[in-house]
Amino acid sequence: MYTPILIPRVILIWLSDHSISKEEMYLDFEEAESLINTFGGKVYAALAQNMTRADYSTFIGRGKVDEAVGVVLEKKIDIVVINATLTPSQLHTLFLAFHRVNPHILVWDRISLILEIFSKHASTSQAKLQIKFAKMRQMGPRIYGMGMQMSSQAAGIGARGLGETNTKLMLRHWRSEKTKVQKELNTLSKKRSDQIDRRKKDGLSTISLVGYTNAGKTTLFNRLTGLDDLVKDKLFSTLDSTVNKFYLKSLGHQVYVSDTIGFIKNLPPILIDAFKSTLLQAVHADLIVNVIDSSDSRMDEKIATVQEILEQLQIERKNIMYVFNKIEKNNLLEKEKIADKFKEFSPHFISAKNGDGVDELMKSFGARLV
Repeated sequence: MYTPILIPRVILIWLSDHSISKEEMYLDFEEAESLINTFGGKVYAALAQNMTRADYSTFIGRGKVDEAVGVVLEKKIDIVVINATLTPSQLHTLFLAFHRVNPHILVWDRISLILEIFSKHASTSQAKLQIKFAKMRQMGPRIYGMGMQMSSQAAGIGARGLGETNTKLMLRHWRSEKTKVQKELNTLSKKRSDQIDRRKKDGLSTISLVGYTNAGKTTLFNRLTGLDDLVKDKLFSTLDSTVNKFYLKSLGHQVYVSDTIGFIKNLPPILIDAFKSTLLQAVHADLIVNVIDSSDSRMDEKIATVQEILEQLQIERKNIMYVFNKIEKNNLLEKEKIADKFKEFSPHFISAKNGDGVDELMKSFGARLV
């Protein structure tokens, strides 16, 4: 478990891919920096390595490791973040290299960083349990790898059995804890399913708000339900599913609406799996509303990311509606072009913050839920 530092000093390292534009690479860096800021750290240095020079054992190459070690020492870095998915052995090799100049160094890949953000911002017991399960699945192979490392070290000093014993103990403990947490999550999933069944028996339709993180889902949720909960301008401000009712005039009765965890590019499958009980609200909703930040320069890419995750959850396209939010931030000169491009998803343009277009959106909800 991470022990908080006042403001962790971070070095961000990534592989530069010459098959994509410099602007795309900068935007990837910007998102990674946003993740670090959401965690509570600050980027004090950044390094890029040419993708063609990637190295199997260290991922970033020995020369880049030596360069990064110098930066860690000079800038007094607390955390090394590699904006990619690394193998357990690669992370361990990097940790050993940086540990020489900072015994308290932490070395994370993108998945590790997201998990730490989730751990830090989880507020409900279910969210914490889901994160714990994801961490155990992510760290399990690393624990095994560390055990093998111990075994090799022990063999070198003529104590072969020591490392093997430690490996078996760690694996046994990990499997036992993982099974225990899985059972608890299954119980919570059953409760969620029962709640969904009860709502269906009430005869009320359900709407689920989904979308890329920080697209404005919670702002729209508050606008629809009349709540005024604090909305944070941060990634992953919502980690659990919140359900409430609101009156839909066009139907003449109330409907349920849920706000759930935001998605992100390269969201690890283990996180999607761990958060299945939370995402049940979306899977079983009558209408899925993909809330999209229309002011985002990477809008199309983020739409594709969310759609891919919805397909993984086996949500039918016919149940999905696209809502382009934050129109107050731009003049949407290409509104007609966007509407035509995504006409399959009944596109609407709104400002959840100001309320513009929300009345028309609710009328459309009614038409879809009749």
